[in-house]
Amino acid sequence: MNRCLRPLACFATVAALALLPVKATAKPHHQHAAKSAHGAEKKGGKAVREATSSKRRHAKSAAGNGKSAAGNKNEAGKEKSERKSAKAKSDKSKSTESKAAPEKPAGPELSGDLAAVRDAILAARKGRTSEATEIQGTISDPVGRKLVEWYLLRHAESDANFGRYAAFISANPDWPSITMLRRRAEARMWQQRSDAATVHGFTLDQPLSAKGKFALARVLLAEGDRDRATRLVREAWRSEDLSERTESDAYDAFKDLLTRDDHRARMDKRIGARDLAGARRAAKLLGSDELAIVKACGSKTQKAFDNVPDDARRDLGYTLCRMQWLLAQNKIDDAARVTIAAAPETMNQQDTDQWWRERRILSRKLLDQGKFQTAYDVIRPAALPDNPYYRSDLHFMLGWIALRYLDDARTAAAHFARIDEGQSNPTVLSRAAYWRGRAAEALGNTSAMRADYQAAARYPTAYYGQLALAKLGRDAIDLHAPSPAALTTNAAADERVRAADMLYAIGEPDVVLYFASDLAEESSDVGMLEALGELTSRRNDPRAMLQIGKIALARGLAFDHYAFPIIGIPAHTPIAPDIGRSMTYSIARTESAFDQRDKSAAKAVGLMQVTPEAGRDTAKRFKVSYDWDKLVSDPVYNTQMGAAELSALLSEYRGCHIMTFAGYNAGRGRVRDWVKAYGDPRDPNVDAVDWVERIPISETRNYVQRVMENFAVYRARFEDAGTAMAKNSERVGTQESNAAPAALPPQ
Repeated sequence: MNRCLRPLACFATVAALALLPVKATAKPHHQHAAKSAHGAEKKGGKAVREATSSKRRHAKSAAGNGKSAAGNKNEAGKEKSERKSAKAKSDKSKSTESKAAPEKPAGPELSGDLAAVRDAILAARKGRTSEATEIQGTISDPVGRKLVEWYLLRHAESDANFGRYAAFISANPDWPSITMLRRRAEARMWQQRSDAATVHGFTLDQPLSAKGKFALARVLLAEGDRDRATRLVREAWRSEDLSERTESDAYDAFKDLLTRDDHRARMDKRIGARDLAGARRAAKLLGSDELAIVKACGSKTQKAFDNVPDDARRDLGYTLCRMQWLLAQNKIDDAARVTIAAAPETMNQQDTDQWWRERRILSRKLLDQGKFQTAYDVIRPAALPDNPYYRSDLHFMLGWIALRYLDDARTAAAHFARIDEGQSNPTVLSRAAYWRGRAAEALGNTSAMRADYQAAARYPTAYYGQLALAKLGRDAIDLHAPSPAALTTNAAADERVRAADMLYAIGEPDVVLYFASDLAEESSDVGMLEALGELTSRRNDPRAMLQIGKIALARGLAFDHYAFPIIGIPAHTPIAPDIGRSMTYSIARTESAFDQRDKSAAKAVGLMQVTPEAGRDTAKRFKVSYDWDKLVSDPVYNTQMGAAELSALLSEYRGCHIMTFAGYNAGRGRVRDWVKAYGDPRDPNVDAVDWVERIPISETRNYVQRVMENFAVYRARFEDAGTAMAKNSERVGTQESNAAPAALPPQ
């Protein structure tokens, strides 16, 4: 028996899952369903979802066939990937509309109201508002008419006026997408130059968008309230992402209210957002020094940075670009000096999220060099990021470095105490409580340690909640079942649930996806959301079910049942030793969110997000035919190939799940590099929790944690506790200590 094995305390914990040997040669005990699902976890684009989402973007490349990934010596590629993925915008009007299929031929034969709803939506999709409105008038069912109106107003190409938006919002405050519709209504007020009564009445003097702020400021100026108008204009000008046209119109209207400091703040914000065109426009309002800064940011050459006048180099936009350039050149010490010397007094006016992402990359590189104190110092004075998850991540990293690398449990405890400030997401709450428990354990405070682990264990669907269960020696994951109210006639009769059912009936599951997602994001009607979840189950729609469950779960609602669908993977015959349904579903949930049509920029396709390279390698390994067209179009074949790739990895890593999942996301080459740098997580002297946290690519680090937690939950869903516990009576143990893992050897 492997010397690392010891009795299982709780299989459904990450410590157990991460290292549990699984026999890849076992015969299928289910005619199981394939796996993968790529990052609908990022649906909506909100960075806060970094905590609960990840997608295989194939950092994989050459590493898929065992070769080390290119560029590994300075990880410049991974930094670029991390920054690029973090740049996703939060305007769901773009992200979700683009997800829908452009136009499909009519499916089932429809008549009456359903046919009219379908035809009106198709007309609205083509931007034919008048035609859609005319068809809408023929619909007798009020829910059908309302659904058409909602779709027409939400569609990106809508040319509806302010009055139409305002009427719908007023009459239907509990329908989905209301926040988006309010922002669009505010844009109409600015464009249509709405009068004072309209602007005050609609915004209640608290506009949501830049155009809403500009519309209100214009009214306030006309009323003689210059101070309030100035505050609104400066706030929007400094921080908002504006089109060139809106920027020009706002400048013409309010240039007397704006100062050089406002233009400088806008320039720096646009630099942080990687909007160099916007930064250049702001720089033109300032002068040649600022234009030199933007030019340096764009060219990224030493000469361009040297051409920036000395007096201008204190600008934080310049500092950010120089730090990024130094990181790309692997000049880590220089990047640290530049970062620590950055002027703190105006840091909160910058793109604090981008600053955090760069500091995080820098800090981890310093950890790899063994410069633990400097790794702590480069993030300690950071301005709090705007994004809630990034704020929690900042407090976590400070505490983690203090505890695991500086041997300062007391300081660590102070940082860990702030991880969950203002948070409701179980991923964040469990992380905070677990690490508070680790700090208390290091301090010898047994009662506090146990209380903290118990607090973390309240979130058994989360990675750190599962680790806490292992600490407590508990052996079960308790999942919440749907409430009986979800099945009642009244809940199912809710007009929003009926509207979603109409969308299914007319063949529009893509529209259901963002209809349901927006409701899960905004609604407090738990009974309706559960009824909507039940509808997605009856309609066999794992994508929408997942979105409802995942978003609601992140808000603190007990939607475990819907957040982990057990539909969506087709029955298939494995072409390799069977890995089981639990692993298949765990990968699919994270990879493609059960979207069979999903395709990444790296040409990873389908439920399992199989790349051409991985597909060819897997086909050769298991002596089956390789067919790219089938990978794209046939979910059964896609599942077989992805499952076989996982089976090969699982065998290669001798049953180590964290290595298997890291390899599936980032490639064998990178896993080999990380084992060399951080130790082998199968070694009982290596802390597997730290090993995962040391993964330098944030996407892969998050991916491994998400798939690990999925795996524990799906084991609980697919197997009764007795079977699971008997089957998994042993695990590889992790040795947790306060000794820091070794630094990377010098290169």
